[in-house]
Amino acid sequence: MMKHLKGLDTLRALAATIVVVDHVEIIKKDNGIHNFIDNPTLIYPDGHLSVILFFVISGFLITYLLLAEQEKSGRIDLKNFYMRRVLRIWPLYYLVLFLSYIIFNPDYSLIRILLPALIFPNVAYALQETWDISPQIWSIGVEEQFYIVWPLIFMFISKRKKALNYIIALIVFFTLLPFGLKFINQIFFKSEEIYTIISRFFYGTKFNCLGIGTLIGFLFFRNKEYINKILFKYNFLTIALTLLPFVLWFFQFKTAHLGDEIYAVLFAFSIYNIVQHPKINIDNSVTRFLGKISYGIYLYHWIIVILLVRYIPKTDNLFLYNTVLYSTVLLISILISWLSFVTYEKFFLNLKKKYEIVNR
Repeated sequence: MMKHLKGLDTLRALAATIVVVDHVEIIKKDNGIHNFIDNPTLIYPDGHLSVILFFVISGFLITYLLLAEQEKSGRIDLKNFYMRRVLRIWPLYYLVLFLSYIIFNPDYSLIRILLPALIFPNVAYALQETWDISPQIWSIGVEEQFYIVWPLIFMFISKRKKALNYIIALIVFFTLLPFGLKFINQIFFKSEEIYTIISRFFYGTKFNCLGIGTLIGFLFFRNKEYINKILFKYNFLTIALTLLPFVLWFFQFKTAHLGDEIYAVLFAFSIYNIVQHPKINIDNSVTRFLGKISYGIYLYHWIIVILLVRYIPKTDNLFLYNTVLYSTVLLISILISWLSFVTYEKFFLNLKKKYEIVNR
């Protein structure tokens, strides 16, 4: 078994918590309740960037594990890889789809039901057929599509001398692709509908951010000695670079068109430093626990927030209302996610072990 990669659980816990906060405020806004979104003087991190952080972590970790498997066994077993992903993601994903549908009983079209069921919730979003009863599922679809394609690309490029060049080329391609498609539409079709579909699809389908994670995974596995000499020469600069994206994130600093990609690069450096630098340790027992159940927190919380906003009595005392709402949301989300993990997900995680060649 490989050495556990420190810090990733804490980063997942942070990202999941910020998603919950952001969605609480969105649901309050949708229900006409005073919220942070409508108050520009209040500062809180953007939940969308939490998903970018999740994407970079996923790209990094999957690539690292694929490289470790290749080093250990000399090959990549695609069947085992896909079974590991299915057993980790599908059981909870489909349970939340089912619960959302049963609890809220929406009047959805067939395509609106089928696209998320077929792991294409991001396509449903692009077509404005979003599951508004569980919109957070879009990012799970993006990761699943990445997991289908990336091992095939990995097997083609991983043993080539210029593997990093291929990854960089793919990142650039997926970064420029939406601009190219919009340009083609503007020249030949001039369709507002096509423009909207392209914009909505690529707003969430951030394969380039996942690709940035794969790049740092390659660097971490194959070039860490060289990278360490550059990044870790001055501890102060290392720590500053590690903290930079989180400071910018907290103060809602946005760049123009490439904001997500710039954040993905900064997150990638932070992940590398946190995992590799011996003097950086952000883990503790609480964040490791929350990181372990972060997938459940991410998927369950939307249902919980909607029900609590609907049924917690409103009051003019906003401090009291927010204290009760946030405390209840976090407590119930953590409790349900923990119960789900130990009584439901663990069964599939134990099955998943049969298909593991390396662990983290």
